[in-house]
Amino acid sequence: MALSSKSLWLAVRLPCLPLEVFGFKHQTDHALITQKQRVLCASKPAVADGIRAGMPAATAQLLGQHQQVERDFALETTALNALADRLYMFTPHLTPLQPAAHLQAGILAEISRSLALFKGLTTLVEQLKENLADTGYELALGLGHTDLCAWLLSWSPTPQPIQHYTQSQFIAQLDVMPVRQLGECHCAQLPYTQLQNRIDDLEKSGFNTIADLTRQIGNQNTSSLRRRWGGEFCGLLSQVLGIEHSLQQTRLFATPLPQYQPEQFFYDSIQFDYPLQTVEQLLQPMEYLLNNLQRYLNNQQLQCQKVEWLLFDIYHNKQTFKVHSSHAQNDAALLLELSRIQLETQSLSFEVDTVELICRDTFKHTPNTDPLGFTQHESNAREMAHDFAIVTAKLKARLGDQALFKVAYKDTHIPELSSAKAPLEQGTSTSYLPHAPRPSWLFDKPQTIQEKQQRLHWRGTITLLQGPERIEGNWWQQQTARDYFIAAREDGLRLWIFYDLHHRQWLVQGIFS
Repeated sequence: MALSSKSLWLAVRLPCLPLEVFGFKHQTDHALITQKQRVLCASKPAVADGIRAGMPAATAQLLGQHQQVERDFALETTALNALADRLYMFTPHLTPLQPAAHLQAGILAEISRSLALFKGLTTLVEQLKENLADTGYELALGLGHTDLCAWLLSWSPTPQPIQHYTQSQFIAQLDVMPVRQLGECHCAQLPYTQLQNRIDDLEKSGFNTIADLTRQIGNQNTSSLRRRWGGEFCGLLSQVLGIEHSLQQTRLFATPLPQYQPEQFFYDSIQFDYPLQTVEQLLQPMEYLLNNLQRYLNNQQLQCQKVEWLLFDIYHNKQTFKVHSSHAQNDAALLLELSRIQLETQSLSFEVDTVELICRDTFKHTPNTDPLGFTQHESNAREMAHDFAIVTAKLKARLGDQALFKVAYKDTHIPELSSAKAPLEQGTSTSYLPHAPRPSWLFDKPQTIQEKQQRLHWRGTITLLQGPERIEGNWWQQQTARDYFIAAREDGLRLWIFYDLHHRQWLVQGIFS
């Protein structure tokens, strides 16, 4: 049974996540995490001083000077979700295992469908490690033919060589593990306490290793185990081994794969070792956060048009500013330049201890479908858009957000009501194409035309050339009915005029170029 035609799962376990989410280094820092007044986990230096998991927190404090922090499930969940978003570039089939009171957190990834894309298992695992290296988390990896098999094998004392595996090879690695190891499984059908009780009963009955269970299944299938230990435990065992619940053969039908959907919201932050005092000092950490944002957008094929920066000092005072782009994009360099321009117009109110980046609104990336262009103008379209964004950002920084706007089309037949001011970053409709000629200059308010001796006069005598064209609208407010004409003034100027059927009056609407 070759892996190329079957599922292959990769487990990414985070054994020190409760410690690392607070910024502690497992290898070097003197720190420990407590839960309900007992030690949950400790760094290596703390362990060297005699601190053990399960020890009372008060006793641990007597063994040395160590930083002691209460466990924070919210921080761990946020970190786990951020990690899952990173792994989304390798496969969409992800199952985050949320942190629990007695169980470690991690992520299960089905990667068999990604092997060809990454040119084999070795390359995929190397790129995955490289992608997660800057998180600072200690990782334990495991491979298996089922999700729970991979999870259990992440505790394997010897690293697994990356090669072509079969189901029998995976089960052979499981066989040497103690049956107590099954207690590390996340099982919704069997709560943690009940699972530990089943394992206690197994050990009392002489089942010391998983090999004892697989031999029992090989001799009598799972029916005898189900009668003694219950259907939920046998279901867990079947899920670990990848066999039918009642038979000792491979599953006939594959279990539907999970589909992970990343949250379309980006947040990242940096806390500094010492406060920063100038804008120049902030640019490098801001560039780091924007590069993380760009990677997030690229992985999920998204774009953004606005980001928000939050600056904090050690007393939790806050200074915020928002950066807008004139078009949706995912260019970290452009966002950094726009942020720098915005920041230089402000003065720092305090020494910055923490900087946070938030991107709340994202858009699906739509690939450009422009025709192939060989002219210099077409080849420089992206550069022109970049320059336009820089120019508008500088003007906004100096004149204010309200100083710049564009003209947007409004869906109405009345010409003077068919346009409005809109922010530069707001999407506008450009699909309105009039069938009749229209002037490029419309008056905000139509100008009155005088009638003298049955002739029309507006800064000179007017002669009708083309028309009429009937335009009606606004029936729900004030009924409007007009007959439009193209006219020429005696000096040759072309005008767009109309006769108001309700007020029986001639007016000039606009001027042709």
